[in-house]
Amino acid sequence: MERREFVKLSAGLAVTSVVGPSFIFRPEEYAEASVLVHPKREIGRVDKKVYGHFLEHVENVVYKGIFDPKSPLSDDLGLRLDVIQAIKDMGGAHTLRWPGGNFVSYYHWKDGIGPREKRPEKFSVVWSEMESNQFGTDEYMALCKKLDCEPFITANMGNGTIEEACEWVAYCKNKKDMPPVKIWGLGNEHFGPWQVGHYTAEQYGRMAQQYGLFMRNVDPSIKYVGVGFTEPEWNETVLKHSGEYMDWMTIHLYGHRNFLEGKDDFDQLVATPFFFEKEIKEIEGTLEAYEKTSNRKEPIQICLEEWNDRHLNKDKLLRNSPRNIVDALFVAGIFNACLRNASRVTMTNYVFLLNAHAPIMVLDNGVLKSATFDVYRLFSTVMEQVAVKADVKCNTFTTTLSQSPGYRIEPPTVTAPRLDVSATVSPDGKKLVLSLLNLEKNKPVRVKLDVAGQKLAKSGTLHTLYTKDMTAINTVQNPNTVRSVSKALKGAVTSVELLPHSVNFLELSLEA
Repeated sequence: MERREFVKLSAGLAVTSVVGPSFIFRPEEYAEASVLVHPKREIGRVDKKVYGHFLEHVENVVYKGIFDPKSPLSDDLGLRLDVIQAIKDMGGAHTLRWPGGNFVSYYHWKDGIGPREKRPEKFSVVWSEMESNQFGTDEYMALCKKLDCEPFITANMGNGTIEEACEWVAYCKNKKDMPPVKIWGLGNEHFGPWQVGHYTAEQYGRMAQQYGLFMRNVDPSIKYVGVGFTEPEWNETVLKHSGEYMDWMTIHLYGHRNFLEGKDDFDQLVATPFFFEKEIKEIEGTLEAYEKTSNRKEPIQICLEEWNDRHLNKDKLLRNSPRNIVDALFVAGIFNACLRNASRVTMTNYVFLLNAHAPIMVLDNGVLKSATFDVYRLFSTVMEQVAVKADVKCNTFTTTLSQSPGYRIEPPTVTAPRLDVSATVSPDGKKLVLSLLNLEKNKPVRVKLDVAGQKLAKSGTLHTLYTKDMTAINTVQNPNTVRSVSKALKGAVTSVELLPHSVNFLELSLEA
């Protein structure tokens, strides 16, 4: 969908109500829940790369996204300065994966360097699109520098070569005025027949070992992201052949929505993060088993390298379909799942940073912040650095997902809580921040709070993202329809009331 089509569609769906936590409900309308936080039971440190992003050369993600040399809003390199500022306002990109994705398995990086007028325009068989190569390695590294984020480049293990990958590492290493590229992906989704370079697990594992060995001979400091899958047999075989080189193993998972067809997919989507968490636990078990028999000094981390929820209409993927509060609940749910597994999950890359499924839509004369923008902003800037345990008691529900998020044939059935919680504390233990997602579609929930071994101070702040109409979106005419509202809480905060289908962040001080 072109940007003008997005604007036209979003204008037709506009709802102008901006609602904070100020509705009054009758006592019998409330669901009840309780949260017991254990501030001394650390799960792991929260790596800001868990709020990372992804730019791929597909549709309007890069071109007419971050890169538009003809725009008066761009700098001399063609990078949109207003877009860069919006990313910073969102809390930053933290880490930025590039150039793919499927795209990288047919991409030759040397086509994208040197004078732009001499760069070849080529047809990419991956997305059936012409690739101008005007945005290449130099532009990407300059973008990372402006964003102050960590670069993450994926090597071409499809129709590329070890020599090409090693030369790419050397090229980046010699760019002394740019941020160092220390994270390298060893290919992309080579388990799938849609990939240029479809391999068996043994074939991929042996290739990854070769790439890993020789790329690190060029730069011994680089770290690798190896291709994982939702099938344990693939991961076990890959680890057997190349686990010694991996710093992260990937998992790619996607939620699916059918509301554009008039279907009620609320329960299915908000339950999907709990299926993601189950898959994360499964790959963690595989890694633990491998590490017991290996000579590794450090554990292999998990990278949720690709994820989002896809808007489908009659099986057609609509990448530029506007996001709403239900999508925001999904994104927040994924982050909650990651924080509950912070000891292993240290990086994610949302598909995509701009335009497609994105928290930021890029227009000719500015940007539009989507319903998921504040989810990223609040997780990045409000949640604390230490993830801790929290016990939750609440209603539960069971639903069957519309499609499998992890390339499995049968859609899974998931049982999930109606209150989704992650808890963080500051390193000095003086501040507690909770992410509280009310997954009750039509009911507010009253949450009783308790902190094991400590007292809550008599003040706090509640940030709430909510719209009464769950199809409401941000539009050019009404850009703040789905934006967060903050409210100061006074007195002893022993409970909090959450609006239906709302994303909430509760900041509290802890007494010694």
